[in-house]
Amino acid sequence: MRLNKYIAQQGYASRRKADELIKSSQVKVNNKVVTEMGVMINPDKDKVVISGEPLEQNKQVITTYILNKPKGVVTTASDPQGHKTVLDFVPEKPRVFPCGRLDAETMGLVLLTNDGNLCYQLTHPKFEHKKTYLVEGVCRNPKYATDELKKGVIHLPDGDAKIDDLKVIKSSGNKLNFFITIHEGRNRIVRRICAKLGVEVINLTRTELGEYSLEGIAPGKFKKVS
Repeated sequence: MRLNKYIAQQGYASRRKADELIKSSQVKVNNKVVTEMGVMINPDKDKVVISGEPLEQNKQVITTYILNKPKGVVTTASDPQGHKTVLDFVPEKPRVFPCGRLDAETMGLVLLTNDGNLCYQLTHPKFEHKKTYLVEGVCRNPKYATDELKKGVIHLPDGDAKIDDLKVIKSSGNKLNFFITIHEGRNRIVRRICAKLGVEVINLTRTELGEYSLEGIAPGKFKKVS
């Protein structure tokens, strides 16, 4: 079994985070530091240590939460600057980790789980899981912005951004509110789309991720889904 997959299966971290741990020399197999990707191990025979702590095989029940992340909360397990993190809003046990990220100022759906394979499938670009966001903004020319969004492709310096679905819910005066669905995960992609079209984002909320929805979950609250 691949080392990163094993770490994820044990609920320690997502596969991507496991790769980061390996690259940063924080993982040992049989007392030897491993820094190469793709290393294979035998979970029944090999001893894995992460940051000085043995990683024991566990039989913990898979647990997944949907959290409605408030604004100002960071999507990490801990924060050196003392900001609240998404883990402050769910039970301490069993241990879970955030699946993907939202920037601190973006609200809404964050999945927290100890299922590394689920996290991998939801975040890896090849699976193209869709994400829906509610944008509440102001704009000098809402009609122009709306017309450009309806074209389905926005040209950005690092490549085109494809819009899978769009639903305008308010366009009056300088106010423009809409739902936008995309399937890619480039950093701050929705905010960058809006900036390109002259839309100042007042509030940004992720409402859907793959098959998971924020419906019925109040800000700062969570729902257990497995």
